[in-house]
Amino acid sequence: MNDEKSNFDDGAVLSLLVRRARRRTILRNISISFGITLFILTGGWFLNLQLQYRSSDNTLRDIEMLKAISGPNQYVLGSQFDYGFLHGTLDYRTYKLVEGVPVIWGEETYEFSSWGSFSRPPGDYSDLQLPDPVMKEKGFKYERPFNRYNGEREMMFYLPLVKYENYLNELPQLNEMDEQKLVELGISLDTNYTVKQIESMLPNGVHPVWYWVDTYSTLKPYTEDQMPEGTIPERASSVYGFGIHPKDNDVSEKNFIEELEDGIKTNGKYQHEFERIYDYLRRDKEKPDTSDVRILGVVVTGTAD
Repeated sequence: MNDEKSNFDDGAVLSLLVRRARRRTILRNISISFGITLFILTGGWFLNLQLQYRSSDNTLRDIEMLKAISGPNQYVLGSQFDYGFLHGTLDYRTYKLVEGVPVIWGEETYEFSSWGSFSRPPGDYSDLQLPDPVMKEKGFKYERPFNRYNGEREMMFYLPLVKYENYLNELPQLNEMDEQKLVELGISLDTNYTVKQIESMLPNGVHPVWYWVDTYSTLKPYTEDQMPEGTIPERASSVYGFGIHPKDNDVSEKNFIEELEDGIKTNGKYQHEFERIYDYLRRDKEKPDTSDVRILGVVVTGTAD
């Protein structure tokens, strides 16, 4: 009996030790798994943030380089990033200067990924277009574009080598305004000019702030057979050019060429567009010079008078 009781006690003790060892193993495995999972999640989130930071910097860089040759009389007001997992958003705000008075102009949203791509979200391209009684009376087949953030009119530009069914001329409306009211006006020219030629033609008190450049390597999309409803003028959001800066009024065709060269060297999202414009300007030469930058229009500011 004593031997049997001793064997039973030994078996119970052994079973207890096994159960304890098993629990310790399970707890150890759980702790290791938790630690590894925490390490992976922490490392993954840190890696994601690093990729997000790099992608957001490149996104802002590419957008600002494109804005340097587009956006008539528009300047950067600020930008804001919102980081998430594998993707984030960038809100980009702009303003205009009309005779030193800032006018909040717009906000664009871009979505960027951790692997470097970015784009505007679907539906963020929509323009605000409304019927204009005067335009309708004169037979215009398109509506007037407005800035969807502040309700101001968007400028439109006419290519000199394209025949349009109607031309919108709002110069007479200046006579109906208060003489001291500040105005921004987009002017389309009858042919191409240089910056100095345009400056010499403008009267005193009218200040050129942005120049529309001929970057049209082909005019086929502007023929009537390509556009059944008639050719419409270029919107301000689709033209290229260069202008003054808030703290620097010195501007020349050289600025535009330098911006193109910077865009090509950066090898960003819009590199092919920079290359297309650069190749069009230089034709069969190694590089373009200032005489190859042909001005088709100008944005001016001043009082209505």
